[in-house]
Amino acid sequence: MSRRTWRLAAAGCGAAAFGLHLPVLAAHPDFEVVAVHDREPARAEAAARKFGIPAVAGSPGDLLRDADMLVVLTGVHDSLIEAGLAAGRHVFTEKPVTLDIARTRQLRQQAQAAGLLLEVGAMRACDPALHALLAAVPAPAGGWLVKADGADAAARRRILPGGFAPYTFAADPPPAVPAGLDRTQATALKTLLWEGYHLLTALVLAVPAPAAVTCAVGLADGAVHATAADAAGHLYTIVVARPPAGQFTEQVRLHGPDASATLDFPLPYAPGQAARLTTADGTSGTFGDPFTCMWTEVSRHLAGEQPAAGSAAVAEQVEHLALGLALTARPAPSEGARHA
Repeated sequence: MSRRTWRLAAAGCGAAAFGLHLPVLAAHPDFEVVAVHDREPARAEAAARKFGIPAVAGSPGDLLRDADMLVVLTGVHDSLIEAGLAAGRHVFTEKPVTLDIARTRQLRQQAQAAGLLLEVGAMRACDPALHALLAAVPAPAGGWLVKADGADAAARRRILPGGFAPYTFAADPPPAVPAGLDRTQATALKTLLWEGYHLLTALVLAVPAPAAVTCAVGLADGAVHATAADAAGHLYTIVVARPPAGQFTEQVRLHGPDASATLDFPLPYAPGQAARLTTADGTSGTFGDPFTCMWTEVSRHLAGEQPAAGSAAVAEQVEHLALGLALTARPAPSEGARHA
């Protein structure tokens, strides 16, 4: 039986659109991107030209006219998600859904009540390299998860058309965080969900219901050093660091009683680079593209071949862990205090 083609409309034409999603969707047989919109019309027009998209919508509302699914690639997501669901459209959103897990749950419940999908860009859940790591260490008893990205801005500039700024988040409305968080805790939450999201996704897939233990935030740079534990008390260190410009590391290492393995992820927005898995048997670097795998899963969900909860359940676990860690967050001691 032939599969139908799903019509998508994308809101937001930044680096995630140009470098990650639209190239995959333009080549994917299950999807047709029928319209794009951006608050900077020139970005939407450039995306339409580059990827052969027939329409540039003048407003977010106009996007929904001919679409089966709204694809939210903006900086702040919840108002667009809510509008798409209210209009009877399935929604895919970049991660995180929101910074407030109560609001995320509300949107997930809205989708479920309407019989619609709310899919989330937790792409590590579909990443063949991560699943190879989990197969290599099926019973982890500790590990570390590290991201140190000093190359993001340069990578974004390489894939965006000339003249477009790599970041436009300053023009977004301030995202809401749960009430009661102090400044350090709010910084930890934002860093974990904006920069450490894929690390937390890997952890919730590797360890059932990891529990927050500690979290420290650098006063000068906002770097996060956190610890979570599994049910047996094994510890997992999560670090989101601030390296010098041009340096990049994203790595997950798991160790268990009988095996250990390390997975090094490639720089985002860098076509041709691949993840590298190192085990006692050697190194492997032949894995499928995680974004292509993710969108293939979305197609299956739309066709009813997978549970309707989709990736939203994983996203909620990630946000729950991030909030738990943020609630433990304290300022890290200064360099002088450590050596006093």
